[in-house]
Amino acid sequence: MEFRQVIKRTHRIAALVGYSVFGALVLYLVLVELIRRTMAPFYGLYPVSSIQAITKIRYLGYGLSAISVILARVLQSWLLRRKAGSKAQDLLNRLHRTSLIVLIMSELPALFGLIMFLIHGLYRDFYILLVVSIIVLFIFFPRRQAWEDWILSQTETEGSR
Repeated sequence: MEFRQVIKRTHRIAALVGYSVFGALVLYLVLVELIRRTMAPFYGLYPVSSIQAITKIRYLGYGLSAISVILARVLQSWLLRRKAGSKAQDLLNRLHRTSLIVLIMSELPALFGLIMFLIHGLYRDFYILLVVSIIVLFIFFPRRQAWEDWILSQTETEGSR
């Protein structure tokens, strides 16, 4: 089988995971809207009247979201570093594994937003973090042409040594 076909099949699996993550984000949105509509006004499962407690939860949620996005980018760079003697199949496997990791990590901001909503009813924060997750998912979504170009550039660099 031609190697481009292998790349196409492997990419299709990674893209399917990306679509699944997007589906999970839509599911979070539906869940939040159902809870907001059926339990209006929803103040969370553990409502606290202290502004300080709510502020701490918000800082924690946004901080963890920022860390997860930064960590996804750092992991992507670290996992895709050039290693001597890598074959095209090894490069494809590494690229596939890295894509799955960062795709799943792109869901984390929305998950933190969902937790904030469930704890204190912070639906605006959920929507903000949901948009962050969608943007990060779009950024990290696997593109087959980029995969082919990256593998080709890595194998050419190895061949020129």
